[in-house]
Amino acid sequence: MQENEITTRLKIVTVVNDKKKLPEGFMSDLETLDRAYPEIDIEYEQIEGNFGPVLINELSARWKVPTNFMFISSPSDRLTYSISELKGVRLIM
Repeated sequence: MQENEITTRLKIVTVVNDKKKLPEGFMSDLETLDRAYPEIDIEYEQIEGNFGPVLINELSARWKVPTNFMFISSPSDRLTYSISELKGVRLIM
């Protein structure tokens, strides 16, 4: 991120619902990232809902961040939308 993006802030968001819960060890991994990159302000937010274009638009408006400044981790085959439907969100591989 430091080499490719011009920012010192990172917001990591997990969308959870009845079918999807926070993975075990996630918070420990997040704390490790925070210690490894002290010059980056890492914020975490857990949102209840369903991930998709509607939620992406809502978060973009709420945070005043263009969707092409948002990233998604490599989605599994359970994602019901194609990457092209996700409003310009960029894919992390």
